[in-house]
Amino acid sequence: MKTETCRVLIVDDMPAVRAIVRDMLMELGFRHFQEADDGESAWRVLQDTAEKEHLRPHLVVSDWLMPGMDGLELVSSVRKLPATQGLPFLMITSQSDREHWLRAEEAGVSGFVVKPFDPQQLKEQLLRVLSSSI
Repeated sequence: MKTETCRVLIVDDMPAVRAIVRDMLMELGFRHFQEADDGESAWRVLQDTAEKEHLRPHLVVSDWLMPGMDGLELVSSVRKLPATQGLPFLMITSQSDREHWLRAEEAGVSGFVVKPFDPQQLKEQLLRVLSSSI
C-alpha cells in the first residue's frame, strides 16, 4: 500500500504527541489521518468503520499509557473484531523492558517504537509493520 493512500488512526491522550506523530508521518508521505485522544474513542472509530472499508484505518499508531482504555486493551479489542483482526498496530511506549513487550506481543501488537523516538525509527517500524500485513 502506498503511504499517500494509507489511512492512519493516531491514538494518544496528549495532543502535542499526536501532532508530533502526525508530522513525522507526513514527512514519510502519509496524508490521511484520524485522531483519538484515548483508547475508548479509538475503539469507537474502529467499530464505526468496521463495515465501511473505504473509511476504515489501514494502520493504528497508539500510545500504551492512557487513561481509561489503554493501548494494550485497545489492541486486544482490535484483535477480537473480525474486520480489524489483521490491522497493523504500532505501539508507542516508554516501556522498554522485555516483560512489557512480551505482554504487548501476546495481545497482538505488530511493532513498537520506544519514546523518545525520531522519524527514522518510526519509519523503520512502519515499513516492517506494513510489509508484514500485506
